[in-house]
Amino acid sequence: MTTPAPRTAHPYRMYDAIIAQPDAIASVIASQRELCAEIGRTLSGKRRIHVVGIGTSWHAALVGASILTDGPEAFAHNSFEFCTATPSVTADDGVIVISHRGTKRSSYDALDVAMAKGAYTVAITSTDPGPRIQVADAGVRTVEQETSAAFTISYTTALTVLAMLNLAMAGHLTDSDNGLSELPGNIAAILSREDDVKAVVADHQDKRRFISAGWGADTANAYEVALKIKETSRADCEGFQIEQLLHGPFCSLDPDCLLTFIATPGDDRGRALDLTNAAAALGAPVWALSNRPDGGLAEAGARIFRLPITPSYLTPIASVVPLQLFTYHLALARGAHPDLFQQDILGQAAARVHYDL
Repeated sequence: MTTPAPRTAHPYRMYDAIIAQPDAIASVIASQRELCAEIGRTLSGKRRIHVVGIGTSWHAALVGASILTDGPEAFAHNSFEFCTATPSVTADDGVIVISHRGTKRSSYDALDVAMAKGAYTVAITSTDPGPRIQVADAGVRTVEQETSAAFTISYTTALTVLAMLNLAMAGHLTDSDNGLSELPGNIAAILSREDDVKAVVADHQDKRRFISAGWGADTANAYEVALKIKETSRADCEGFQIEQLLHGPFCSLDPDCLLTFIATPGDDRGRALDLTNAAAALGAPVWALSNRPDGGLAEAGARIFRLPITPSYLTPIASVVPLQLFTYHLALARGAHPDLFQQDILGQAAARVHYDL
C-alpha cells in the first residue's frame, strides 16, 4: 500500500478543522449562550421536541435526542424521513433542524414541513448558511462552512449547542459547575494525545474491516466514525449499537478486523467486557475509548484510550474527537485524500452527476 509523502504543518483541511475545535467550541459557548438560554426557555414549554438532520447531522440529531433530557421528550429523525413520513407535529412542538451549511435539500425541506405545521423551529447551522435555512424562528450559528467534505468541527459545535439547549431548559446554562467551561480544555487534552491515536492507526491501517460500537448517545458516534471512514478512506466499515453487534454482525469479526467501542458511563449490562472477551477469542484487536472504571477491559485485551470525565451531555463531544483523529490518519496511511468525498476517484465523480444533495 502506498503511503503519501510526508507533508508539513496542516496538510489537509480536515486536520485544520479537527485541531481548531477547542477554540471553536469556546467561541460557540460564549457567543451563543444568551440565544440558547432564550431558545431553551421556549422549548421547555413545548409538548415534544423533534431533532432533525441528514448524514452527519442525523448522527447529531441522534445525540441530541439522547441528551435533551431536561425538557419535553425528544425524538430524532432523519430529514428525508421527516419529509416523506412526517410524524405528528403541531404548533405545540419544537423542531430543531441541524445542517452544517444550511444548503442540503432534505434539511431545508424538513424546516419547511415543520413551519407548515406551525411548530417552533430552530436551525443549528454555520455562521454563513444558505438562505432557506435562515427562515427558522431561531438560528444558532456555530462555525464557518467547512471546506472539507469530512465534517468534523461543525459536528462537535452542533453537539455543543444541543448540550447548551438542554442546560438552558433545566435553567443551568449559567451555572459555573455545568462542565461547559472545562469542555474546550478537555478537547485540547485529547488532541494533545494525537500520537496515541496515530500508533493505533500504524498498527491497524491495513485491516480488512473496521467495526465500531457504542450505546446510548455514543451509538451515534459509532455510526459517525464508520461514515467518516467510508468518506475519507473507502474502507470497509460499519457502526453498531453494542448489543445489536452481538446479534448477528459479530459473525463478520476476525483477526483482520479492528473493533472500536466507546465505553462511557451508563448501563451496558456488562456487554463491553463480553464483547472484548469474545473478540479476544477470535483474535480480533479491540480499541476502547473509555472514561469509566476499566471493569476488566484491559485485562481482557482491549487497548484503552482514556477519555476525560465529563457530564453525560458532554461525553459524546469528547468521545468523537479521537475517532476523528483516527479517521484522518487512517486516510493518510491508506493513501486517500480526506477532504474530497472521494470525488478524486473517477467512478465516484461520474456517479455524482446522477444525484444532488
